Amino acid sequence: MDQPIPGSAGVSTPAGKIFPAGVSTPAGKIFPRNLTARAAHRVAGNPSGSRPESGVDNCFPGLEFDQRNLDKAFFRGLVFDFHHDTGSRLLAVKGGVAEEQGISDADLGDSTGDDEQRLHLWAVCGRTTVDQAEAEAPVFHAVDLDGPGMWRLVHDLLPGTISIVVGRGSGSRSPGAFWVPGGLGSWRTQGRSAVQRDDAGVLEVAILTAERADYLDEDGVIEPDVYEPGDLTRSLCAPWQYDFRECGCYYWAASKPDISATSGGEYRNLNFQRSDRTTVPPAPDLTTYLERGPLELDHPELIMNWNVLPVVLNGREDDALGVPAPLDLPLMEPQDVIRELTRLAVVEHALCLEYLYAHYSLDAPMTLPEDTPEDVPVRRVFAAAQEVFGVAEDEMRHLRWVNEILGVLGRPLQLDRPADDFVIQQQTGHQFRLEPLTPEQLEWFIAVEKPSAQIDPDGIDGMYVRLHHTIVNNPSAFPQAERLAHLIKLIIDEGDDHYHRFTAIRGHLAGLDPDGYLRRLTPPNDTLDVELLRLADLNYAMVLGALRATLEAGDRAGGLLRAQAVRSMQNLHELNHRLAARGVAPRFAAPSPALSDGQAPRAAARAVGEVVRSIRSLADGSLQEQMDRQEEGARALVAACSLQ
Repeated sequence: MDQPIPGSAGVSTPAGKIFPAGVSTPAGKIFPRNLTARAAHRVAGNPSGSRPESGVDNCFPGLEFDQRNLDKAFFRGLVFDFHHDTGSRLLAVKGGVAEEQGISDADLGDSTGDDEQRLHLWAVCGRTTVDQAEAEAPVFHAVDLDGPGMWRLVHDLLPGTISIVVGRGSGSRSPGAFWVPGGLGSWRTQGRSAVQRDDAGVLEVAILTAERADYLDEDGVIEPDVYEPGDLTRSLCAPWQYDFRECGCYYWAASKPDISATSGGEYRNLNFQRSDRTTVPPAPDLTTYLERGPLELDHPELIMNWNVLPVVLNGREDDALGVPAPLDLPLMEPQDVIRELTRLAVVEHALCLEYLYAHYSLDAPMTLPEDTPEDVPVRRVFAAAQEVFGVAEDEMRHLRWVNEILGVLGRPLQLDRPADDFVIQQQTGHQFRLEPLTPEQLEWFIAVEKPSAQIDPDGIDGMYVRLHHTIVNNPSAFPQAERLAHLIKLIIDEGDDHYHRFTAIRGHLAGLDPDGYLRRLTPPNDTLDVELLRLADLNYAMVLGALRATLEAGDRAGGLLRAQAVRSMQNLHELNHRLAARGVAPRFAAPSPALSDGQAPRAAARAVGEVVRSIRSLADGSLQEQMDRQEEGARALVAACSLQ
């Protein structure tokens, strides 16, 4: 049903689809179905992805929330705990039929006392599949079940009438509902409830019937009277020490040491998580979980004392490096920070283009066929090419982060192509230039990415360290200082990884003849190459223009423009691969000065159609599919720009 959305600039369209008149729907567009997602500005409140029905509702280890904590209130007026081995404890009485039957929190017993003196869930009856008739609702008995085992059955209950048995004593050792006169199912269909107490008035057992609880109120919000903040996530593997202690196999924490040796190697086969770290010689590790578990730091100890665990290098506990000395760097003036960030934005852009050109200079396909033999050189060249492209992608991300920082500081964005005489590294005077990945060029890449043994204030990594140090130690001088420091730290961390990736590339290409793995790239020499290169330039303008529009729009941009920038980058990557395979050198040049302003993405996208038609008239059918993707991406970008 067509309906306009109040406050939107779009015309009446199917619900959730807002587009200005005359703009076609981009291919692959996912339409939001909730107000938060389709708002054109930042909306206070939780996004739809935080709703329970959108979550990954598992438990232990748990990803988003623990379903047991949601199902604790499955029976109206009662709150259960499904986390214990002895069964499902009754924690609280908050009204409903239980209160009507005279049950209160006073009946629960001492929370610190014996489980056999506490109330537990003994049985439950209710429909679990839609094809079950009311009279066929199954009865689930807690006999021999722990809390999680009983929860798995409760979790399957459908909306509708349910009956439960609550009794004093562990659910796993209870009689379940086998003793209920006439069967629990008949009590459910008759809507009956009853309570039995001993001569002293102590509640012994209760049979209660009511509607299964709704978790959301009429506004679609989790019932605040039942669920307090943090309830749904309180038993996940948080803090991280829970995972670190418990998880093995191929989960993330499996990379932690299991057994280790002392730093000198004198004592081996030690439990890395042992709680006794003073006895000499240390006791060797034991072989089974039941034996070694009591000797390890338990959860509270690991949370409080995780820092006693040493670094393990080559299987040995080695804390020889110790705590690094604090940086003794002079703080920069705010205007110097801005000036340096402005220069570094151009550095990141220049490095990104140098790395991309080096990638295309390698004679390797965009994707490697699965049947490629293991021992052929192209596999090594392809591996090197993938590493270079991965670093180039990181540099594009750094370009975005530095410009995001400039935007926060109220400074102009720096997204124009670097000048041909731009100096990347001031110490050496190295100028920006597009060169193939010769051994000499590779060594330059390794040198520019190599972390300094000491902080070099003139080096690229050293400048970021000084910027980070200045912002962290003088936050009052910078807006959103915590956000700025976080972005700079991301760039510092990825820079160290780049050095290792380039040294890996050196290993991939070792022993290979550069004449065998490098393409000979030249300017275009026929009309088709000229048009393909022109189309690549348009995509380059679209990437930078969409990135500029995204940064300028800020929170209002959402992910749509950013997604189209990525799509244009993919189209550019595909075109440059085709050009390089034809022996044509990519040039990363904006088509005209007019495309460097705020209208760049839309203007470049609209120019794509003319170039694509020219290419189709010059080429055979092998380019048809690629040209279709180019047109589709251009239309999507125009639509994305029109929504801003």
